[in-house]
Amino acid sequence: MSDFCVEHGSNGVVVEDESADIVRVRAYFPAEQWKGIEVDLGRFLLRLSDAFPELPAVAVSTTKLKAENWALAWKIHFKSIEIGNRLVVTPPWITPEAGGREVIIIDPADAFGTGTHETTQGCMALLEEAVAEFAHPAKRFTMLDVGCGSGILAIAGIKLGASGVRGIDNDPVAIEAAARNAALNGVADRVFLECLSVAECTEPADIVTANLDPMGLLSHKDQLMALARRFLIISGVPLDQWERVRPAFQTSEFSLLKEITRSEWGSGLFGRNRY
Repeated sequence: MSDFCVEHGSNGVVVEDESADIVRVRAYFPAEQWKGIEVDLGRFLLRLSDAFPELPAVAVSTTKLKAENWALAWKIHFKSIEIGNRLVVTPPWITPEAGGREVIIIDPADAFGTGTHETTQGCMALLEEAVAEFAHPAKRFTMLDVGCGSGILAIAGIKLGASGVRGIDNDPVAIEAAARNAALNGVADRVFLECLSVAECTEPADIVTANLDPMGLLSHKDQLMALARRFLIISGVPLDQWERVRPAFQTSEFSLLKEITRSEWGSGLFGRNRY
């Protein structure tokens, strides 16, 4: 549905999927173009229903809105999000009531990871679990974020006590976004970013996070394990593939310490058996 809306000229699409029963897709179109788009939408929904007969019926409603600056109005759909027990993620224009939590500021304009997705939240919650192992007695630790995207996990690592975090991504645009977010959080001097592939990364860390797709995780499994001195956190796996991916990381060297399954995604914290 989102793709359909963008392809038909919508400059703003918002997906609201917090409910397990209903997903809402809100798209904004110029009123004078809607009549033709509505006809195409009806045809598209018929094809969708034929292809996926098990899906619930789709309800379509329209509202005519007054003209306003949509380049700014999209910001109202973002809010601060509490994740785990110690973190809160917020866009730059909101100052949250932190309540003792560490605040992570992420500009959602680049859409490389804003904390709203279950895979990101799973990684952050498991990162808290891993960090707790270094807390008593207090020990400094290093972290590597593979496929760092917006830098949200790298920044979380610093906020949770890492002495330094290295973030790598093979997309230079993602590296630029991560650098901007690190600066927003005042941690640019402790987050080291490089445009690298997993295969090119050779420097290990105490904690490694990898929020990748299943193919990326499995194809780089040995490298990810080699890079993790103590803990490896993986995510980005749809639940229908989690039972295939998870056992691949349960080896003689690593054990599954905790898993989180949210909505349709799986995340896992693995610990090295001897370190």
